[in-house]
This record gives sequence, C-alpha cells and structure tokens, in this order.
Amino acid sequence: MSEEQEITKSGGVIAILTMLSRVLGMVRDMVAARAFGASWIADAFFVAFSIPNMLRKLAGEGSLTISFIPVFTEELEKKGKSEAMKLAYSVFWVTLVALALITVVGIYISPWLMKIIAPGFEDGLGKMDLATIMTMEMFPYTLLICMVALAMGILNSFKHFTAPAASQILLNISCILAILIMNKRYEFWHPGSALVIGVLIGGVLQFLLQIPPLLKYGFYFKPYLDLWHPGLYKIARMMLPSVFAASIYQINVLVNTIFVSGFPGGRSWIYYADRLIELPLAIFGIAIATAILPNLSKYAAREDKENFGSLLNFGLNLVMFLIVPSLLGLILFREPILSLIYQRGEFNAQDTLNTARAMTFYALALWASAGARIMTQSFYAFQDAKTPALSAMAGMLINLLGCVFLTKIDRLGFAGVALANAIATVTNFSLLVYFFRTRHLKWNLAETGKSLLKCLLASVPLCAISIYVSRFEFWLESGHTLDKIIWALGAVGISALLYFLIAYLLRMKELEPLIGIFRRKI
Repeated sequence: MSEEQEITKSGGVIAILTMLSRVLGMVRDMVAARAFGASWIADAFFVAFSIPNMLRKLAGEGSLTISFIPVFTEELEKKGKSEAMKLAYSVFWVTLVALALITVVGIYISPWLMKIIAPGFEDGLGKMDLATIMTMEMFPYTLLICMVALAMGILNSFKHFTAPAASQILLNISCILAILIMNKRYEFWHPGSALVIGVLIGGVLQFLLQIPPLLKYGFYFKPYLDLWHPGLYKIARMMLPSVFAASIYQINVLVNTIFVSGFPGGRSWIYYADRLIELPLAIFGIAIATAILPNLSKYAAREDKENFGSLLNFGLNLVMFLIVPSLLGLILFREPILSLIYQRGEFNAQDTLNTARAMTFYALALWASAGARIMTQSFYAFQDAKTPALSAMAGMLINLLGCVFLTKIDRLGFAGVALANAIATVTNFSLLVYFFRTRHLKWNLAETGKSLLKCLLASVPLCAISIYVSRFEFWLESGHTLDKIIWALGAVGISALLYFLIAYLLRMKELEPLIGIFRRKI
C-alpha cells in the first residue's frame, strides 16, 4: 500500500468515527434543543462547557498532542521504542500533576471567569449563577480529556487512530442518555444538572477507552519520571508558543461569546451554527491533518524535504477536494439542513433563520480553516511552533476588530461575530502559507490551484440541486419530517454521486488513493 493510500485509509477511519461522533453530537444537540431550546439554561450550559472545551484545546490536542508527536517520533526514529517510552512516561506524570493543579484553581476562580466571559448574563435572572455552578462542576472534565489528548499523541505516533477518534462517541452517548433519563425526572440540585452529569461520565469513559491500546503498544503507566530528559524540554519549548497559539484561538472564542452574550439567544444560535460547520471540518480537515502528522514528522526527522513537500501537497489537495463541496452545500442548503436537524420543540423557524445567518459566514472560511490545519501540522513537524503562534495572533486582532465594528451593523447584529471569525480565518491561512514557503519549504502551489478549480467545476450540479430543493416552503414549517428527510437525503446523495463522477471524468488525482484502496479490497 502506498503512503497516499495509507494516509487516505487512516484518514478514512478517523473520518468515519468522527462522522459517527458528530452525528451523535447533533443528536445530542437535537435532544438538548428539544429539552431546553434557546433558553437561559441552554445559554448557561454552552458558556460553562466552553471553559473545559477551551482548556482541552489549549492544554490538550491544541498544544500537547501536536507538540508531543514530532518529538516522540524523532525519539522512535533515532533511539528506538524503549527510549521513546521513557519520554512518554515522563510527559504523562508531569501532565497529570499540572492538570490536577489547573482543575483545583479553575474551580476556585469560576465565579470571576463567568463575569469576564459572559457579562451579559448579569441581566438574566439566575443565568450567571447557573453558569458559574455548571462551570465548577464540569472542571474535572478538563483533566480527563487532556489525558485523553496525551494518549492520542502516543497512539497516533504508532499510527493507531481508532481509539482516540472513537472517544468522543462515548461523550455524546453519555450526554444523550443523561438528558433523556435524568432531565426533569431527576433534576437533582439545579436546572440542567443532567447535562453536567452526562459530560462528567462521558469524560471517564473516554479515558478508559484509551487504556487497552496503550497497553498493546507498550505503555504500561510505569511510575517513571526523568525531569532532565532532553525530549521533555523539547516538548516544553514547543508547548509555550503552541499554548499561546491555542490560547489565541480560545481568546477568539471568548471574544465571540462576549459580543453575542448581549443578544438574547445569540450564544445558542452561534453555537448551533458552529457545530454544523465543525462537522465537515472534523470529518475531513482534522481527520487528514491527524493522519498526516506522523508521516510529516518522520520526513522532517530524516530531513527529507522532497518527500515532505510531496506529502504536504497531497494533503492540501485532498482536504480541498473534500471540503469545497461541503462548503457549498452548507451555504446553499443551510435552511433545510438546520430545519431538519434542530427545528422542533422549543427551537422554532425564527431560530432556524437566525442560525442560518451565522452559518453562512462561518462556511465561507471553511476551506481556509481546513487548510490551516494541514499547514499548522507542517510547522510542528519541523518543530516550529512560533510561526503559527504569530499568524494566529494576527488573526486574533482581526477577529477582535471585526467583532467591534461588524456587530454594530443592524443587518448583521450577532452574525457579525461569525463574519469577523471568517475574515480572521482566511487571514491566518494566508499567513501560514506565506511563512512556510519563506522559512521552511517551497512547494508547487499551482497544482493545488488547478485542483481547486476542478473541485468548483465538479460542484456545479451540487449547487443547482441545493438551490432548487431549498426553495420548497415546507422547510420552515412544522412537521413534514418524512418529506424533509427524503428530499434532504436524496439531494445530498445525488449531489455527492455527481461530484465524484465529474471528478473521475476530470481525472482528479485525489481520487487515485480511494480507487486504489477499493481495488485492494476487491
């Protein structure tokens, strides 16, 4: 099996599990939307849950995982598995102690965090108090999910992607069952407590899932700690700028939260729109970026820039091949998708329209967001974490300025936050490409440009079908569930079939690994 086929297959495994996880995540959101709508309870939970999510991306996969993999891979390549495992044990115990301290401090300062993050909650009766309580209760989830991120780094270095990719499934199942079983029937100590219980149980299950494959690859949780291990300091040096870069992303999230907290229902609309945008980003962009990092790190450790450039080009072309039709579908078919998934119970047609406004702007930058994932992995493979941090900082400033000015435009309102985020994302990707070409490696961008044009050409039938089907009036009406399902599945299925058929006729190279894997299976 060629390297392209291997990455495509690994990316496919991650994509399938991620898609299942995201579908269950949408089911979770549907169940939550039916139970809480865009109410003060939902707003309080989404803001409270953004704290452990922020720390997960800040101290977990946002910095620890991608800093760990290149250094651990270098140890494997140059010193062997035994020495590499000594590094893994040292990182594990240092991380565990650090996260325990962060959790304790986080619980203590939760009241002050809420006043900074959601000042608009002060106007709502009890909303600030509920958000504070939920934040304190869910802080232990931070420790659990960050340890899962470290396990992900170890397993991905051995090109095992299944358990880390499947872990999110358990969180979604836990939350769904908690809402269905406990909400109202067993409300416990405050409204929405079922949501908190679902998150905490899900975190425990996520970590337990990583243990069997860790043992299989030789990680036995030994009480070994070498504070003077050179690899530990390499990871620490990479983590400082990577934490800074990840914190900039989270600052953007907090800035967005601050600016939408003054719009009733705004936080929920932004959340639901972002959740849908994250679906293709996670299934395609993050999946490919995750699968490609160990191989990029291997070539960087060997100083093989020719194969590195070839693999980077393949990764960018493949992610654009999959993201472009997703982007167009989300923009042109936005209201039918939102109506089918969310519009029921307390979530009404106006909520669908408002969420669609935000989703349009988020979708405009989906290609740049996916491309930035690949580019960031390339920098980390060269153990360069400073440049992505500088690029992210530029994006943060643009996002802040955009939020300040765009939310004041009456026709935009809360959706100005999504537009500001899209502009910042495109800027970040552009800077990453420029800096990588000037500081590390130039590769053939013309091929990526040609591939992008072919993707747009292959998407013409998709656009026509989306525009036609989205005009039906029943999408914003109550009921018609069966009609909505049939038309949505039919439109998506036919569009996808025509897209791949035209791509095949255009002889797009991105299809070759998929065809090769299919032939091997036959």
